[in-house]
Amino acid sequence: MVKYRSGSEYTYQVVIHIIVGLIALTCVFPLVYVVGMSLTSQPELMARNYFVIIPQEPSFVAYTRILGTPVVWRSLIVSGVRSSVGPAMTLMLTLLGAYVLSIKTLPGRKFLLIMVVATIIFHAGLIPTYLVLRNLGMLNTIWAMMIPLAVDSFGLLIIKVFIENLPYGLVESAQMDGAGHIQLLVWIVAPLTAPALAAIGMFNIVTHWNSWFDALVFISDKQIWPMQLILRNMLAGQAFLNDQMNLGILASQRVGTESLKMATVVIGTLPMLMLYPFLQKYFIHGVYLGAVKG
Repeated sequence: MVKYRSGSEYTYQVVIHIIVGLIALTCVFPLVYVVGMSLTSQPELMARNYFVIIPQEPSFVAYTRILGTPVVWRSLIVSGVRSSVGPAMTLMLTLLGAYVLSIKTLPGRKFLLIMVVATIIFHAGLIPTYLVLRNLGMLNTIWAMMIPLAVDSFGLLIIKVFIENLPYGLVESAQMDGAGHIQLLVWIVAPLTAPALAAIGMFNIVTHWNSWFDALVFISDKQIWPMQLILRNMLAGQAFLNDQMNLGILASQRVGTESLKMATVVIGTLPMLMLYPFLQKYFIHGVYLGAVKG
């Protein structure tokens, strides 16, 4: 059966597609521009007034310079460790805290909830955090970038509500079969809350990967700088990184600063672009479940 659309509905669909297309274009254009600039040689950049979307003669020299620099590889390893160990620790502690606070017979439950909410409203600040990390001996260690983010208070409240909305029959039947709290948490609560945990985990991974200010304040050892701090220093115009990438290269073969910056941006963004498609379905599923369960 052929369905006919009215003129107003057809106009509405056309307008919606145009608006969505423009939004998608504004999102994709910066990425295309950065990739195009990273593949452009210095002579072409100068000839085209440093604005290139599609290079006429693409060159991967900037990427070879960056990937041939030890400081970049070290920073990628540091960011990778931080973005894997940090979120894993956050999810574990957040799930444990949410499960404990979801037990309505827990003594002092209301006081503990108030303390969790207080950490969302009131923040200690940079100086107290620095002093605590210094007294704990965590400065100039990778733990200084992970311990302050070890518990996601807002995510803990979300998971707590999620657990409270789980079918009580599953928990009751497991308890009748002799399951303890550890068995309930591992075999029932964790699998059923996996979509919400995946959504929170994705946000934590992106947060850890994109963070650089905490490393700037807490880390003075350049050997454990994350990738985003290297990128920030390059964009801020610190010359020593560019000099390291052009070290031992003839002046005629050196890569332009703009190409190096853009190539570093692409390398720093690519892991998140590759990871997101694998977590997207869990994120959308978690949002849908949260909307249904309220």
